[in-house]
Amino acid sequence: MRTVQMRQFVEVRPEDCATQWGNDGLDVLSTPTILGTMERLCVEALAPALRVGEMTVGTGVEMSHTAAALLGELVSYDIEAAVDGRRIDVTFTVTSSDQTVISRGRHSRATVDARRFKQKLGLIPD
Repeated sequence: MRTVQMRQFVEVRPEDCATQWGNDGLDVLSTPTILGTMERLCVEALAPALRVGEMTVGTGVEMSHTAAALLGELVSYDIEAAVDGRRIDVTFTVTSSDQTVISRGRHSRATVDARRFKQKLGLIPD
């Protein structure tokens, strides 16, 4: 088993806020943005460990979102992925600039053959 880690600092932008998801006037980091950013970081962090023709896909997520980050605030996304064959177990934490935990959770991913996966979905021809 091997471990992959990544940390990225991201400023909360207007398009990241809960107002984009129907919560008018709530200019704070949204749960969907946290989830999407974490997923993107997983893809980026795991890419160098993949063989040609492989990709990773999400298979599950469990998370809490317990504090707010205001528009313009810089937040830290930290992921740690334990890679065991095709199975990948990720833990993640999102932290504010004052070290308050905004969100944490677990995410599972799987390594798949990209061409076969896309064929199965009908995205590319057989």
